[in-house]
Amino acid sequence: MNNNEESYFDQIIGPRLRALPPPDDNGLTLEDKWWINRFEYLKEHGYMMRPRYRPGWKPSYDPKQVIEKVDAEDGQEMIHPDVMDALRMSDSLVVALKRVKVSTGEERSATLFSNDANKLDPRNHCVRLLEVLPIPDEDDRKFLVMTWMRPVMNPRFRTVGEGVQFFKEMIEGLQYMHEINVAHRDCSLNNVAMDANSMYTRPYHPIDLKKGYNWSGKASHHSRTRRPPRYYFIDFGHSREYDPSQTRPLEYALKSGGYTPPEGLEGTPCDPFATDVFLLGNLIRTSFLDGDPRLHKPGVSGFEFLRPLVTDMVADDPSKRPTMVEVLSRFSQIINKISWWKLRSRAIKRDEAPLSKPFRAIYHIFWTTSMLVLRKPAIPCPKPLH
Repeated sequence: MNNNEESYFDQIIGPRLRALPPPDDNGLTLEDKWWINRFEYLKEHGYMMRPRYRPGWKPSYDPKQVIEKVDAEDGQEMIHPDVMDALRMSDSLVVALKRVKVSTGEERSATLFSNDANKLDPRNHCVRLLEVLPIPDEDDRKFLVMTWMRPVMNPRFRTVGEGVQFFKEMIEGLQYMHEINVAHRDCSLNNVAMDANSMYTRPYHPIDLKKGYNWSGKASHHSRTRRPPRYYFIDFGHSREYDPSQTRPLEYALKSGGYTPPEGLEGTPCDPFATDVFLLGNLIRTSFLDGDPRLHKPGVSGFEFLRPLVTDMVADDPSKRPTMVEVLSRFSQIINKISWWKLRSRAIKRDEAPLSKPFRAIYHIFWTTSMLVLRKPAIPCPKPLH
């Protein structure tokens, strides 16, 4: 941490944290209690939160014992103060309840992608809203209800073709957003997610992703090739919708996923669509091609064929970046030239243990044979939405 960061923490963040009351004897914070107070309301609307967030809950573990808490289902806290997981009681679907401020416009943007005109378009890869609920006594906030999703990189990509499916849906989805005159403006890896329910033989726990929802046993899953997931853009708090009859205004670029686009570093307003192109290219570069040195993530081998396209997408000069129409066209041309064997080859994490590679390679041959017998395409293709 540098001196500026220390000064910012000491002056701004530290006092705010110290001003918050400590958790109570059960380990519940003010935010926990806010959600507990909405339990009955959410239940009336068909959503059941986990035991920890129900009135009268007492921990099954000693709150002073960290290890006991980690090992207990009711010790699993929410991932963010504004996001709660719950079961939809009608069909046991795990959903996300996101608390948003009306003033951010996130509800409006998310609703746009979920309306009748857009929700069934196969190019639309923006998360669909299941429902929007008012929050009692809080006119300035609402609940957005969506399917609960997993991080894109968990579980790992097994083949190059599985990675290609992800790139295709993200490129296609951002091109669609631009086509209907919407800029995401924050499309980093943090703001894309995977609906992996098709992959899992039973629901997984929303906090400990390796466990089953009922906390008994592991959450076993099929590969992306066998049971294709879907990938979505999420979090539209910074998105902007533009009037197609007007010249698109320039915007100041935001820091996204820990990275600031070149135009943001220079403090120069820019076409927000060009900034989106950079952010998506940077996502591919830092998650697959090169890895992310900030987070010590090594990247994934097998995707060098995308290097020329990604290099153009992250050009320092926004005017030299391709449009998303051009990105999609070039991407399709590249993929059409790749052999089926390359698409079915292993996507290898660069930090994979050398001693394990021969064994993984042999297993991969037998697994690939089984996928061929089942006639699973090299690039997974999820079933159309209805």
